[in-house]
Amino acid sequence: MAELYLIRHGQTAWNKEERIQGTEDVPLDETGVAQAGGLVGRLRGVRLRAVYASPLRRAMQTAQPLAAAAGLTVQADPRLMERNWGVYQGTTRIEAARRHPQVEEELRRTPRAARPPGGESYDDLRLRVDAALREIAASGPGPVAVVCHGGTIAAGLQALLGMTGWPRIRFVIYNASVSLVEFTPRGEVIAHYVNRCDVGA
Repeated sequence: MAELYLIRHGQTAWNKEERIQGTEDVPLDETGVAQAGGLVGRLRGVRLRAVYASPLRRAMQTAQPLAAAAGLTVQADPRLMERNWGVYQGTTRIEAARRHPQVEEELRRTPRAARPPGGESYDDLRLRVDAALREIAASGPGPVAVVCHGGTIAAGLQALLGMTGWPRIRFVIYNASVSLVEFTPRGEVIAHYVNRCDVGA
């Protein structure tokens, strides 16, 4: 039985400014660094067997204290990166809509398949995250921390739970939140909780 603790990275300056980060390598801000340190205490009762993370700096900075406390090394997996938003990256959603009205219309009409110029679609993200999480879960029993991004976690939950109703069904994933999914020996995926900011275990 594998347990995946899906953890969103701590806060960045772009989070505060509501800028689309995507694959841009934005570091944690002061609050985010404190949130990363706080995760160690929140997961104190969990004997992690591995720590995986997106290679983007904000995720690695969040994962490193957890790995150090458990005597582990962070294993970076590029499939855990945030969705590549192409030309939208670095802008707010309002700015992006104003600059790229045709792209916005395409995203509205076909939200799963549309790709911002230079970016990837939601379905692209969902497929790669699903593959990564299932491979991590299959690597052995026991609890694993997977530190990545809000969009990544939401897409992963959608895929693992077989939910096809996006964008009508969505998950809110806060900075430094923890979501726990369990893979049973019979191949079932059970979501114990999503987006918890009070405790980690």
